Parts: sequence; structure tokens; C-alpha cells
Amino acid sequence: MNFQPPSNSFTTRDYQFITIATILFLVIASALVYVNLSFPKGGGDFYVHWVSARGFIFEQTDPYSGLIPERVQQIVYDDAIEAGDEVYILDTPFHILLLYFPFALLSDVELARAIFTLVLQLALFVLVYLSLQLTGWEVPRWFTILFFAFCVLNFYTFQAILEANPVLILGLMYVGMLFALYAEQDELLGALFAVSLYYWEVSLPFLLLIAYRCYTQSRTRVLAGFFMLSFVLFVVSIFLYPNWIIPYLRAGMNNLRADFGFSIFTSLQNIIHSFGSPLAWIIIVILIIAYGYEWSRISEADDRRFYWVCCLALAIAPLLGFRTEIEHLSILIIPLALIFSIIYDRWKIGTFLTILVLLILFILPWALYLFSPLTNLTGDILYLFLPLFTVIGLYWIRWWALRPPRVWADLTKN
Repeated sequence: MNFQPPSNSFTTRDYQFITIATILFLVIASALVYVNLSFPKGGGDFYVHWVSARGFIFEQTDPYSGLIPERVQQIVYDDAIEAGDEVYILDTPFHILLLYFPFALLSDVELARAIFTLVLQLALFVLVYLSLQLTGWEVPRWFTILFFAFCVLNFYTFQAILEANPVLILGLMYVGMLFALYAEQDELLGALFAVSLYYWEVSLPFLLLIAYRCYTQSRTRVLAGFFMLSFVLFVVSIFLYPNWIIPYLRAGMNNLRADFGFSIFTSLQNIIHSFGSPLAWIIIVILIIAYGYEWSRISEADDRRFYWVCCLALAIAPLLGFRTEIEHLSILIIPLALIFSIIYDRWKIGTFLTILVLLILFILPWALYLFSPLTNLTGDILYLFLPLFTVIGLYWIRWWALRPPRVWADLTKN
């Protein structure tokens, strides 16, 4: 048999496929932009970056000045700010703010938000796909469709899209970091690490675990990718705005003092007035001890345990006392994919349990949001529900997740 390598030139069919795929993508993208333009009020997480970048480019306004929050509040609230409203102080490092400059070139704020939201939606699709791939699970087609629908329509993702919060892009970076780690693409891992260090309250335990893994495996090329991209962004930022570091730190401190967002302390105090704070400390101590124990059990060759602990790190981050926002919980798609994969594979009634758990996660938050009084208590319950559910779910499937199937019965389902 004579083997001939495939031709490097495209055939007519290849060109037809590329043309159809491009047209389909443009049609879907245009439809999503049109839908995004009809979104109700929201998008403040994007507006604060857009107003800051645009003010700096066209007016030479300090992006960390008090003028920026006033402009954003006017866009979001159309009125004076009230107690409990977000103040929208920019606390993003200037070298990361550079990534918003292309959107700031658009003068129509609603169009800029719609296009940015399209980017978030595309990032969400890739995040869901890679999260399923990361599990190593041969995903049934019906569940792929169901999980995509759940991830797009669930309460927490909807809030992230509505607020145009970049957390979905960060979630995609976190999955990319895990893939780069396993594929030994160290420079890519370092570059992803460099642009994922803001919004540290979302994933600090996860980032520390990744850094520790790179250190124990002596993966010095990660530093090359990290410092190369950081150096380029930092030099450009210093060239454009030499004295941005002190205003940025000041703005960050002001944002920490702002009374907005959720934490386990405030949420439990609102739910359980007399015992909320001690209970929060008890939960935090238990989680830190459990996380430290799981971390100490990781070995260099044990990729399954490392992946499970990474999922645990993402799940416990909102429960460690950092003040954060409810839309940040959308990155828990990553550990939820692992939970569903183990439930489906390791129980005889795995299909039923998978659908049941997925429906609980979908229906309960929406029911609580739509049919209960919209008070601070509702928000606190919604904030605690998903991370607590995810932590419990991870420990529920822990034994099966950390051990590969060993007998024929583990590989079959009735």
C-alpha cells in the first residue's frame, strides 16, 4: 500500500465548510449582540472599566480618581447613589486595564457593553466545553446539551452576563492553566497566570496551589511566560501612566472599605443574628484545615487528586471571608462538571441522580430569587448556597474521584 501524505492545499469542500462556518458564526454573533443590546440595567462591572479607559484615552483623566465612580453611577443608577449600592471604584491594575482599551474606542456605551458581553458568552461556551473535557469523562451527548443549557441559563451565570463581569473569562483562564499544566505548556501557563492575578478574592487558594505545583515540579519555564507578558504589559503601562501604582493601591483600599458585596461573615450574621460570626469562623477554620490536609496529600504523580483539590480550592474561596460578588460564583462550573461526571459514572442510578442534582441547582436559586421577597437575606442565602453545595458535593464524590475504576463493576452501570 502506498501512503501519500495529505495535500497542504485546501479543496473546494474545505473552502465551502470554512465559508459556511464563518457565516454561521457571524450570524450567531450578530444575533447575540442584538440580544445583549436589549438587556436591562446592569453591566456596571464593564462600565467602570470602559469609563476609566475612555476617560484616560480621550480626557487624560486619572482612572483611579473619584470622577470615574460618579460617571459610572450615573450610567447604572440614573440617580444619586443609595446605601447598599455599589460605588464602582476601579481597583484593576492599569496594565490589566489596557486590555479594555479596544472597547473604549467605541463611543456608544451600550454597543461596547453588548460586544463585551458577546466575548463573555463565547468564553462561557469554551469554559463549559473544556470543563467537561478536563474530567476525562466520555460525556453522553444528551448530558452535554443539558449541561450547556444549565451553564448558560442558571442564576449565577445569568448575573455574570447581566453585569458583564469578566469572571467568565477568568474561569476560562483557570481551565486553560490546568490544561497547560498537564500538557507541559509552561510558557502558556505563565502567561495565563500573569493576567489572572486580579480579582484575587475569586481564586486565591487555586492560584496558590498552581504556583506550588509549578515550584515542586521545578517548572522554571512558567516564570519565563509570566515575566515576559507581565514585563510587556507593565512597560506599556508605565510608559502611558508612570505613576499609576500608588493611586491603584489607594483605590483598592477604598474599595475594601466600601460596604458592598457578600462575605460569609455578613451573610451568616444576616441569617443567624446571634451566632453568625462565630459560625463563620468555625466554617473558615474547618475549611482551611481540610484544604491544608488535602494539599499535603498531593504527590507529583497524583494528577487525579491535584485536579480534585483544584476544584475544592475554587469552591472554598467564597467561604474564606473575602468580600466578593454573587456573579463570581459562576466559575464553580469547573468543579460542578467533575461532580456530575462522578455521579453519572459511579452510581447505578447515576443518570437519575445527575438530572436530579442539576435540576436542584437550577431551580432552587431561580425560585428563591423570583418568588421570595428581594431582601438582603435572599441575597445572602443565594451567595452561600452554591459554594456550600459544591464543597459538600466534592466531598460526596471524593472517594470515587481520587481512585480510578479498578473492577469491572465500577465500569458498568445498570
